[in-house]
Amino acid sequence: DIVVNEVDVGQQCLSCGDQCAGFSFHDWRNICANCKCLREAHEIFNENFVNVRDRLGWKREEDPSRSVSKEETLGEGYTWVPSSLSSKKIREYMDQLPNHKVPKVDSPGERYRDIQIIKQLPKQDLSDLYCRFLEGDMEKKEFNIFRDLRDQVAMGIGQVKECPRDSTCYCCKGEVDQGELAVTAPKVTSDAVWHPACFTCHTCEELLVDLVYCHHAKNLYCERHYAEIIRPRCPGCDE
Repeated sequence: DIVVNEVDVGQQCLSCGDQCAGFSFHDWRNICANCKCLREAHEIFNENFVNVRDRLGWKREEDPSRSVSKEETLGEGYTWVPSSLSSKKIREYMDQLPNHKVPKVDSPGERYRDIQIIKQLPKQDLSDLYCRFLEGDMEKKEFNIFRDLRDQVAMGIGQVKECPRDSTCYCCKGEVDQGELAVTAPKVTSDAVWHPACFTCHTCEELLVDLVYCHHAKNLYCERHYAEIIRPRCPGCDE
């Protein structure tokens, strides 16, 4: 089962401020019943520490060297860090990201990550429990087929490691020197590497949150925009 702890009801609208009484679900649209702004325009946040595998409904890594606990993550001063890296290498990785997107505790980057988790990994794409408008067993079956195929074929979590040889970034075509930290995406290709700041969605161009990617036609996408390539999304309810 996926784990989602989003707080939205009653949250202030970032556009309307005090003119909105707080987010309230519209009967069928993905907007606030009070101010009519999008749900994502409100100060939604994740109530608890987010392990992205829990949100996806994936098993935690059994290999201790490839998992990072909540205590270890917060101990480094971040709300997320790549696995399998020393403290020095974690800082080296974070130094390559735009400063306002670095997920430091109590920083704009922490808020940025929160927003991207909600946007890039929408809960209604992850479980039919969060779909309000699936009609009947057939639509639920189609949803679950899509989800299972996506997870098996297209979706993965990038890995950060030292580049084994002088290479070229898959995205910007710039140089990646041997020994430099780079991101790999095994489901795309075994030998491609990305600069940390280049590991982005082909559509929205945002950093892929917690390195979660989907691939299609040799491009990387966040789950939201991958899903919209495969299946149409309703512009009203966002499902």
